Amino acid sequence: MFYLQYLALLGSHEQSGITAQYLAAVLAELPADATVETVFLRDYDIYPDTKEQSCPALDKIEAKMAAADLWIICAPTYWGGMAGVMKQFFDCMRFRLVRMNSIGDTLPGRYQNKHYLSMTTCFISSLDNFFTGITDQTFVTIDRIMTGAGLIKVGEFVGTGTWGTQAPRPNKLAECQRLGRRIIHRPRKDDNTVKRYIELFAMIAVMALITMGLQAWWFGVFAAGKFWLTYATFVVIFYVLLASILHFFTFVRHRRR
Repeated sequence: MFYLQYLALLGSHEQSGITAQYLAAVLAELPADATVETVFLRDYDIYPDTKEQSCPALDKIEAKMAAADLWIICAPTYWGGMAGVMKQFFDCMRFRLVRMNSIGDTLPGRYQNKHYLSMTTCFISSLDNFFTGITDQTFVTIDRIMTGAGLIKVGEFVGTGTWGTQAPRPNKLAECQRLGRRIIHRPRKDDNTVKRYIELFAMIAVMALITMGLQAWWFGVFAAGKFWLTYATFVVIFYVLLASILHFFTFVRHRRR
């Protein structure tokens, strides 16, 4: 099953800069019979809606977003965060992306279960970015907005080492091409995160039971009558620690190289 329509939102200062070239490398790998469109946000006069009138530019862009199956969110990282062009767009789109309940909580809106790919670039090297995580906040912001709107992530890309050059790195271009080929296939339209955590808990419980059973049998390391209490507390503590580590590396510490 394939996506039929792709929309790239380019929030950079230059329409043909390095960030745009990495985006073009991804788009070039998409199916020839698919509808692929790029919105260069600086071409639009974007401002917040008012009670009296909606922003015409947002109306146009939102119509494209509604028609697309997959969004590619592409913006460079400046000052350790998302470029202002993209941030302004998302700020103005807030009430179009989500709905609010009576106490001000944001809930997924009309775009729930669409999919998105996030892309960014930065001046520093891959090694520096790995240790400093300068691009992390860009990805965190994109993910917070997209997941708040109910979208499901299919991948992310970071192009490092853009300072002092106008040419993309060949290895990063190749990575973009692979990414473009990979996102062609439509993933399932549901988020299996909860299911994965339940499966993880079950695996930990079984392995802990086997391990502690062998310890009790071979070495008698558990006090009489305390085996099941020790087992239960071990499973819960170990699961919480492991799940926290996995959550950090999966959702917080983003791809940096």
